[in-house]
Amino acid sequence: MAVSWYALAVLATTALGASIAPTKDQFLEGSMCGRVWITIHSPAIQRTLAPNLLDAIELNWDFNGCSTIPKQIGLFSNRPLSWNNALETYPLNSVEGYIITNTSLGEGALPGGWLTGPGRKGPHCLWPWVAAGDVQILAYNCLKIQPTWMEDNGDKINRLRIGELAIAGTHNAGAWKFNTEVSTASRDSFVLCQDRSIWAQLVHGIRYFDFRVAYYEFYQNEDDRYWLNHNLIRVRPLVPLLKEIRTFLDNTREVVFLDAHHFPIGFYDTDGRPIRQVHEGLIELVQRELGPHMANAVNFATEPGSRGPTLKTLLDADKRLLFSYVDNTIVRENNFLWPNLPHLWANTNCPTELFQYLDQAITVSPQPTALSPLYSAMAQTTPTVLDILFLRGSLRANADDVNRNVTSRLVTRWRQYANIVSSDFFLGNDVIDVSIALNIERGSSRL
Repeated sequence: MAVSWYALAVLATTALGASIAPTKDQFLEGSMCGRVWITIHSPAIQRTLAPNLLDAIELNWDFNGCSTIPKQIGLFSNRPLSWNNALETYPLNSVEGYIITNTSLGEGALPGGWLTGPGRKGPHCLWPWVAAGDVQILAYNCLKIQPTWMEDNGDKINRLRIGELAIAGTHNAGAWKFNTEVSTASRDSFVLCQDRSIWAQLVHGIRYFDFRVAYYEFYQNEDDRYWLNHNLIRVRPLVPLLKEIRTFLDNTREVVFLDAHHFPIGFYDTDGRPIRQVHEGLIELVQRELGPHMANAVNFATEPGSRGPTLKTLLDADKRLLFSYVDNTIVRENNFLWPNLPHLWANTNCPTELFQYLDQAITVSPQPTALSPLYSAMAQTTPTVLDILFLRGSLRANADDVNRNVTSRLVTRWRQYANIVSSDFFLGNDVIDVSIALNIERGSSRL
């Protein structure tokens, strides 16, 4: 089998067809033509004679442009070497598509020593693998973590400016599991947007975090007053999540983008004026926890409409945390803050309208007068008030309706222009691996 590295040449027009850099004794992804990959089904699957199936494994394929199409696809628990080792197999009857298996990912423990702290560099496979072929296996891949992907590919991407990067991000990143006095629930319909911790998101390869910070004065300890919310609903205290980011930055050479995107409670008076002491408290908190890694905007930012500093510039200065702030009034008073970055938000519960909006908005971003070199495509639909009141659908079902098309769009229509792509339940798409490949494609043109 001819196996290539993550490289420009293997990014076909409609199929990624790439290979992840291998460990010493194995390749993690390979294909003669086309590509297979694993995603995780975000909604629970209802079953009548058995408990609901959570986190079902999905097998995806795209063989557009290939002269032949494999006849079958299968799920494996280790590197696929023979069809005799397949856990499940399915016939392939289309050039591209997906199959939802009857197997759950389970806990999805992080490999490579990354479960609770820093581990080994490079990509590492979780247990599920996918393969497609005929008698022989012609394409294979695994569900992987990419904890050090920027460093792993530094020789190819470090000349890129931050506005030229393709970055996988999470919408409402802190809304992954309740941690309040009344709830520790990990699944609900309309509040939780993720199902992995901030640490796990970083380890998987997420580099942009959309935080919605609220302030509750009734807590006695000042640190305890800052929370991550989904709109008006408290989800998790902020400080422990900042400590997870600090541990990650202390032990890697990755660049992380933290965005204080919304302040739903406690930051503004009823007349809309900012409450300075609350904003200052948040800024001091972030400086205390992340200060040694913070890239002060005044030292690195460029003119409006520019694409910002290169990765190399940030790495050479060893300043790898960029903190964007939605309120430019506060930004002007604190020159280390990065200005509000545009969020391309369709504000629709219709997937068709979402993609129509993003297809147009991404191609004209960033605007020439934009203060930030970054912008985020908010690749999720938004439930209406009636959807929530009448329990129509759920955030998990909504994510399932769009995530596969997010992967496809990033390979095709958004490929040239996309910067940050923020999604719900990110394991339901392949944005991390595709973004890495696109960065190598873009970086290769600069060599």
